[in-house]
Amino acid sequence: MPLNWDFDFGRNLSEAEIAEVVILLDILGKVRLNSSRSDRRSWEIEEQGSFSCKSFRSFLLSTTRDVFPPFISIWKAKTPPKIQFFVWLAANGNINTCDSIQRRQPKMCLSPSWCVLCKENAENIDHLFIHCSYSLKLWWRMLGALGAEWVIPKGCFQLLSINLRVSGKGKRAGILRDCLVHAIFWNIWMEQNQRIFQGHIGDYHYSTIMRDMMAVLR
Repeated sequence: MPLNWDFDFGRNLSEAEIAEVVILLDILGKVRLNSSRSDRRSWEIEEQGSFSCKSFRSFLLSTTRDVFPPFISIWKAKTPPKIQFFVWLAANGNINTCDSIQRRQPKMCLSPSWCVLCKENAENIDHLFIHCSYSLKLWWRMLGALGAEWVIPKGCFQLLSINLRVSGKGKRAGILRDCLVHAIFWNIWMEQNQRIFQGHIGDYHYSTIMRDMMAVLR
């Protein structure tokens, strides 16, 4: 029997969200229930029908065409938990950049909506942390100090997924690389916040930035 769905959203939806709701209703409209059978929950991926994190992870890995998700390496990095969590949010695209805030508040017009670090392009997560001229200069300078070989990636997910080759051997080199990547993300975010909320432009000098990063990692 067909079902009627009545969603009670807590706010007005944007045009893009309305289009997504229409697609969702179309999918739900195709669902047919058998009234002669009792309801039960079943996890189709497992033969026994029981959900497990292991089966869900295996399913994601089997269906992912992109590079291997970076989440394991993020949580294993020798950095403070708050920075690990922040980098995890960046990998998932859940940082409050201008475009993200605008999508959630369709009636609010952010002015200016450009990146406060370069004032050249609109701010989104991939621009802020990678393609902004300030951020890109920082990546080249810091990774160059490690002798890293890299090509500018498309976005944060891709950057955190690649295995950057740095000078040095063994576990220590990998630990230093992961710590530095996390520190760069955090430094960019702190600099952006300083400029927005305090109107202060930080010192561009390499030694100052490196000192701040080392303080974060202690």
